Amino acid sequence: MSKSIILDAGHGGSDVGATGNGLLEKNLTLKMTNYQYKRLKELGAKVQRTRSGDQTVSSTKRTQIVRQSGADVCISNHFNAFNGKARGVETIHSYLAKSTFAKNLANVIVKTSGLPLRRVFTRRLNNGKDYYYMHRQTGSVRTVIIEYGFIDNKQDMNYFKNESNFYKVGEAIVKEICKEIGLSYKPKKESNQSSSLYKVQTGAFKDKKNAQQLEKKLKKDGYESFITKE
Repeated sequence: MSKSIILDAGHGGSDVGATGNGLLEKNLTLKMTNYQYKRLKELGAKVQRTRSGDQTVSSTKRTQIVRQSGADVCISNHFNAFNGKARGVETIHSYLAKSTFAKNLANVIVKTSGLPLRRVFTRRLNNGKDYYYMHRQTGSVRTVIIEYGFIDNKQDMNYFKNESNFYKVGEAIVKEICKEIGLSYKPKKESNQSSSLYKVQTGAFKDKKNAQQLEKKLKKDGYESFITKE
């Protein structure tokens, strides 16, 4: 019987997280999480999310959702920031947990992307407890924090700005999760009509404000959207 997992898209809503290169961490983590969630659903996994759109989720609420999920494993998706020069992949595990899964996740990102491995580590407070609340307050759920790269580093983000690269890493993590939870993995099916593109228009307005309101709602619900003028 396979184990269950919950995916955490770091930050969200009023908490934008790290910023750099014209990007917001909260958007990247949601994009990664929603892709992984969809793929794991397709593969038959027991999977949940802490957020599915651009919602503000407090640390208390976030860890409560994880604890009450009944999941065995949690992946908390993040992108790092420091001084614009630091780069690479990091994964962080609880000091109470073995490092194996965190190492496997880091290695698969490095292998897939070619980004450097910065470190796999754990951190503790002076009182001996886990430093990160996603480890300290998520109960028996084994949580690994993934820092896919540095949002303020051009090299790291030039890689992730490429849609194909972004989802390639997302898929590699899905495969590694399947190994960890005992679920059979199958590669994503490529569409036979990859050259075709079907567009759906959701509205047309004379007043730009109305268009902006609809765009905001769609993004909040997790749909990519944009405004064009005709």
